[in-house]
Amino acid sequence: MLRYSRAYPPDALRAFEPAAEWVGAHASQGPLFLWDDLSITADAFADEPAYRDESVEWQRFCREQLRFAIPDDLG
Repeated sequence: MLRYSRAYPPDALRAFEPAAEWVGAHASQGPLFLWDDLSITADAFADEPAYRDESVEWQRFCREQLRFAIPDDLG
């Protein structure tokens, strides 16, 4: 199955306080990638290191603040 990701500037992801430290430690080389499972990676081709959070707050932040959604033609 094809995985989907979208690039975000680190500041957009840092706005979610629980992720701020991880983002700060991994954002030195450009955008970060938010994946279809709502994990974040610093590399578009590697699964690790990753920030993972399964909280309702994180899911809501991704949907409402970041407007993250898998395009209909890929879902």
